[in-house]
Amino acid sequence: MIKKLWVLGIVILINNAHADKPALSLVIDDLGYSFEQAKQVFQLPGEHTYAIIPSTTYSQKIARYAHQNGHEIILHMPMQSSVDLVIESTALLDNMSEEEITHNVARMIQEVPYIKGINNHMGSKLTEMGYIMRPVMETIKQQKKNFYFLDSRTTPLSKAYQQALRAGVPTLKRDVFLDYDHTNAESIAYQFKRWLKKAQRKGHAVAIAHPYQSTMTLLKQKIEATKSEFDYMTASQLIAMTQKEKNSWPKYLSHWQQDSKN
Repeated sequence: MIKKLWVLGIVILINNAHADKPALSLVIDDLGYSFEQAKQVFQLPGEHTYAIIPSTTYSQKIARYAHQNGHEIILHMPMQSSVDLVIESTALLDNMSEEEITHNVARMIQEVPYIKGINNHMGSKLTEMGYIMRPVMETIKQQKKNFYFLDSRTTPLSKAYQQALRAGVPTLKRDVFLDYDHTNAESIAYQFKRWLKKAQRKGHAVAIAHPYQSTMTLLKQKIEATKSEFDYMTASQLIAMTQKEKNSWPKYLSHWQQDSKN
């Protein structure tokens, strides 16, 4: 009987946690090379998060503009890829010492004003290396207490999320890339549907997109069509929501255990 009551309590708790509309967090990557492009992206309806690459032509100008207009921005930190791709000169590389990693992470964070967090730009090689991601996360933690890290999951073997947790950095993982194939509107629409389904299943989901015109056109239509059924929120808002849910579990279970014993 006690076991049945316990299971019922868990079901009730899960239902309560997901009683509100599913939450969607959208992150737009790769801003910094065009100010006009960034201004158009900021016109998307709803609250979203925008990732700016450091040391790009308009990175600081875009950051100031975003802050003045109430948009959440994060640092899109370049990291070494597993394939031979052209990458920014500021990228973190696997041949860097821990001291170099720490110095470069701190420098990039300080370069872009008003950021609330960080996610990785590329990084399919570097994020697999836990011994490098450890000083990255420790440096992020030291820079500002409330900075968060979004693991873009450019590789399924990424260690970034786990190392962020170990360092005590608030963290999220990407669920869906919306525009793997930005030249195909049907592909973007399909990934958008996957994003919604993931949010409905687990209560929330994070999608990453890029400032392609095809992506922006579809997002404007889809966000307007779905905003009554889903809550669009920034990454920091989603972290706060999920943390609140996690904190409610021990308290709830403690009361349930006490009631079961009685």
